[in-house]
Amino acid sequence: MVNIKNILVPTDCSDVSDSALKYAIKFAKQFDANLTLLMVTVSEPITILNDYGYFSPELHQKLITESDKRAKSDLESFWARSADVAVKVNLLNFKGDPFTEIVRYTEENDVDIIIMGTNGRTGLKHVFMGSVAEKVVRYSPKPVLTIKHKDFQFDMEESRT
Repeated sequence: MVNIKNILVPTDCSDVSDSALKYAIKFAKQFDANLTLLMVTVSEPITILNDYGYFSPELHQKLITESDKRAKSDLESFWARSADVAVKVNLLNFKGDPFTEIVRYTEENDVDIIIMGTNGRTGLKHVFMGSVAEKVVRYSPKPVLTIKHKDFQFDMEESRT
C-alpha cells in the first residue's frame, strides 16, 4: 500500500510550478500529507566594484541579503496564491544548483514523492539549458511526478467513484 506523508514540491514560482502545486495540494489532502515547497536560487558570484574600482564586501553582502529577502517573499507569495488551510506546508529557500539541492534534500529528509513542473523543452534549448526535472527524475531516490503546464487540466471538483 502506498503511504504518502511528505510531498516535496520544487518550485521556481512560475506558472508551470503553480500547476504542479495544485496537483500536490490535491495529493496532500487525499493522503493527509505535509507539503514542502523548495525554491532553489542559483548562487552566482557577484563582483561589485565601488566608485573607486575596488571590490566592496559591504555592498556585496547587502545585495545577497536583499536577494534572500526577495526569494523568501516570492516563495511566500507563491504559496499564498494557492494556499489551502487544510494542508501543512513548510517553505524552504536554498542556494545552489537546483537539481543538486532537490536531490540532496530528498536524500536527507523523509520525502515520499516529488511533484514538480516541467517546461518540456526540446531541441537546442534542451541541449543547452538541460532540464532540472529530467535530472531529478533520473537521479532521485524517490518517485517523481512531473506536471506539464500546457497539457494540464485540473478539475476542481472531487470525483468519487
